[in-house]
Amino acid sequence: MLLLKSKYLLKEPYSVIDNGAVLIDDGKIKFAGRSDDINNHESCQIIDLGNSAIVPGFVNTHTHLDLTHLHKCINYNGDFTDWIRQLINIKKDWTETEYLSSIREGIKKSLESGTTTVADITRNGLALDELQKSKIRKRLFYEFIDFNPDSAESTIDIFKNMMNGIGQDDLLSIGIFPHAPYTVSEELYRECKRVSKELGISIATHISETNDEVEFLTRGTGKFVSLLKNFNMLNNWKPPGLRPVNYLENIGFLKNGCILVHCNYLSEEEIDHVEESNSTIVFCPRSHKYFRHNDHPFYKLEDRGINIALGTDSLASNDSLSILDEMKYIYSQHKTVKPQEILNMGTTAGAAALNMVDCIGKLEAGFYADITVIEFQQEGVSNIYDGIFSQDSECVFTVVSGTVCYDKHGISKEATVY
Repeated sequence: MLLLKSKYLLKEPYSVIDNGAVLIDDGKIKFAGRSDDINNHESCQIIDLGNSAIVPGFVNTHTHLDLTHLHKCINYNGDFTDWIRQLINIKKDWTETEYLSSIREGIKKSLESGTTTVADITRNGLALDELQKSKIRKRLFYEFIDFNPDSAESTIDIFKNMMNGIGQDDLLSIGIFPHAPYTVSEELYRECKRVSKELGISIATHISETNDEVEFLTRGTGKFVSLLKNFNMLNNWKPPGLRPVNYLENIGFLKNGCILVHCNYLSEEEIDHVEESNSTIVFCPRSHKYFRHNDHPFYKLEDRGINIALGTDSLASNDSLSILDEMKYIYSQHKTVKPQEILNMGTTAGAAALNMVDCIGKLEAGFYADITVIEFQQEGVSNIYDGIFSQDSECVFTVVSGTVCYDKHGISKEATVY
């Protein structure tokens, strides 16, 4: 058993306890509360983390770990399709060794920043082996890019056969990820939705990321047309004449909910559809800034009670894989958003998006011991949230399912495991 103690404990975003402690036994939380209320812990390893806050482990609800080594490799000039071309050109010469190294580095950076669960996107499946070796909790989404309606069924059959050979466990589960409406046919979207229901797995997609995407779907014009022609993908495609989320609603993709990544440009009608479907929206704040998008509509989404989780996207459009950094950015830029709500986006909302709200995202007895410790540089912070979101706060200790995965100060007897 392991007993963690600190000056503050946040069992969940709205519950702050002074002089808190968490007792971990067999990978799960046995007790979380005031340190004085714990009895019979003489046989535990006790770690006093001092001037810090023990908080629920952060959930990165959208990332591309295989792009970690693309940090500052792409010169974004305001043209999203040009950014895609640059990314493709750089990656096409990567060896399997380079992919694996990039993924390993992404896992390491995630754990060092307090992320205990990642929803990672993979195209070639190489992430599976690296993630299986790691103690991080993961939902690995297999991404599909196929604009040919005739190959939708065969594409899904390949995925289903592959699924049969994957041993899922408490730390690993699989999801399905049709990339975006400019790279996935309507037929494949429908097949992905069907198989997600058949297999009982999560489904997500990039949607309404740019105004170019809106133009492509509504009018069949714009920069995506030339991009797809470059890759001989357009064929005889006809635009549906609908905005992106309306298009997904029309083909039945939103039914019973899904994970919608980005949603930077939404009409009121589209927000209605998201709310009615009980879908989650993943907001990637600093990637959003990198691409110079208009203000994200998350204020409106919050007012509707729509679940909003946080993602980092990849280091091809961000400076870190830290959900803590994403929350700090929102805290500094959006003063009207309550800090509890920001912390909720990085923890409980991500757990809800991944259908894991009953086992991660909070520090409650019976939940997995997925824990992050944030250390403050200054003593006696007047507001715990000011301390957590201050620019000099940092993650110093990360635990996943009871395993110490990061220990900056080397105070645990356990070996650090990535």
